[in-house]
Amino acid sequence: MGPWGHQVNAGREFGELDFGHGSVIDLEAAMNSFLDEMVRGRAPAETTAPARVFLMGANEWLDLPAWPPPDSIEQAWYLDSGGRANSRFGDGRLIDEPTATGSLRDEWLHDPDRPVPFITPASSAQLGGPDDYAGVETRGDVLVYTSEELTQPLDVLGPVRLVAFVATSAADTDITAKLVDVHPSGFAQRLCDGLVRLRYRGGHERMMAVEPGTVYEVEVVMWDTAQRFLPGHRIRLEVASAAHPKFAANLGTGGDDAQATEGVLARNVLHHDPERPSRLVLTVLRAR
Repeated sequence: MGPWGHQVNAGREFGELDFGHGSVIDLEAAMNSFLDEMVRGRAPAETTAPARVFLMGANEWLDLPAWPPPDSIEQAWYLDSGGRANSRFGDGRLIDEPTATGSLRDEWLHDPDRPVPFITPASSAQLGGPDDYAGVETRGDVLVYTSEELTQPLDVLGPVRLVAFVATSAADTDITAKLVDVHPSGFAQRLCDGLVRLRYRGGHERMMAVEPGTVYEVEVVMWDTAQRFLPGHRIRLEVASAAHPKFAANLGTGGDDAQATEGVLARNVLHHDPERPSRLVLTVLRAR
């Protein structure tokens, strides 16, 4: 797993970041070695690790016995605010434990005619890159939760997910989540993201009714990443209801979005009280 775009191993620079000369590898040699062993039965000169992963931030390769690494653990960061987590200028925080203070909820309005953008244009490279989301985070329909500055490096290697307790005024809505590394300069580096369409909260195999005002616990799987958060950096979580055009905007009617032409405003609520502890769950390496 390398720090590359859809054109795998094409260069050391991706977006505004330079991952260093070592990020580009002899991929053909690696593939030939694999085929020699699997097809021709030739044992490799050197035994390779089951997983080779580029750790962004540290900009170094790690040879691992498995993925996620066996010495990794889940670490929860709880969402907290005074009820004004809207935009990066709000009061959203990531903290170690659930809190009983503050408003214990945040609200935002999703307008399907003005969806929150995903910076990468609609193309085969839709996965996106380490783009700067500081501008997107100025919107009031994006909830932003940020940790204090880190004093020690934190290696995040493996799955990332959001557990959220949410409600909506509409017949359906989306819950998007994005993990961001905030540099001391303010650069908001996107790492990974995901989405849950509320009527498919139990999986894409079947639709489930959405009752307006009912609080649902959902898990937003945000893919995996490999990032060293350096001292002076901050961990950030974005929560919204769109990532357009990566995902089609949810019209909120509960009908066939492929055929419908008009949508409704969705007033969405995210709860973060002790009984409904919305949290960002990271897979991190144990301190050594």
